[in-house]
Amino acid sequence: MSAVWLKYTVQLDASLEEAFGAALESAPYDLGWMEPGIEVIQTNNGYDYRESADLPLTAYLFEPLADGKEAQTERLIRFLQRWEKKAVLAAVEVVREDDESWREAYQPVQVGSWLIAPSWMKEDGDLPSARVLWIDPGAAFGTGYHGTTQDILRLLQEMPLAGKRVLDIGAGSGILSIFCARNGAAWPVWAVDVNPSTRFQVAHNSILNGLPETAIETVIGDPLHPAVMKNLPHQADMILINIGAEEDVAMLPVVRRLLAKQGTVILSGIVEWNRQMVEQAYREAGFQLVAERVSGEWVTLVTRLCDNEKNG
Repeated sequence: MSAVWLKYTVQLDASLEEAFGAALESAPYDLGWMEPGIEVIQTNNGYDYRESADLPLTAYLFEPLADGKEAQTERLIRFLQRWEKKAVLAAVEVVREDDESWREAYQPVQVGSWLIAPSWMKEDGDLPSARVLWIDPGAAFGTGYHGTTQDILRLLQEMPLAGKRVLDIGAGSGILSIFCARNGAAWPVWAVDVNPSTRFQVAHNSILNGLPETAIETVIGDPLHPAVMKNLPHQADMILINIGAEEDVAMLPVVRRLLAKQGTVILSGIVEWNRQMVEQAYREAGFQLVAERVSGEWVTLVTRLCDNEKNG
């Protein structure tokens, strides 16, 4: 007979994410996953969405049903009161341990010669131990199901990574950083993101993939900010930017400062209608387009610095 759990849905102010996670370590609740607040925006090309730090996170907590739904719910409400109205219980649901319907959205996906799979599938024993990237869903973007992430992974499989110094901007869950670290890139691979959730997600997924703490260095913040820039590596042979077209162009000062001679930049998060804008900006900055991948409306560009003025 399967165990019965209470599943709590908590709306959480984004600023409390780290404090909330730390408090759970000594609480009787298991954190399933977090989802960022999503804002629908209107663009010149229709509607899109983006993560918003002004919207609450949604955290899903689990607790074995033992003392009764009402009593345990009241106990959780008291636990949340320390954050006053910044952490609110939105829903309570009774679920069975064998009810894993939420996991159906996270099935293994083949990307080139590698599989991307969530960690709970390790228990199945049906997946090979090698060439699997174990990535769990979380509040940081990048579980490997998006076309841009997959196209970068395909491109990376075609490139020599041994000894390369890699900077991953917009690292999210760390999937690209982890792939590079597992495939010979110099340690540490640098993973940068503005989302504080990235620090936990990268650490968690690194452990799943058998990587030590020294394999990936996570930096939280905007690389364009001087305080963040000083925490980045002196040089990189390869820079990955998977954010958006405008952000790809905005990162040019960082790229020009940190990229080594004849270094490679992979740019993604680009859609067909702003591809030309990105390519032109990088071409005018001294880069040559050397490869391209397209998945639906999404475009990924591989560029290489080709001028002779760059100090290596």
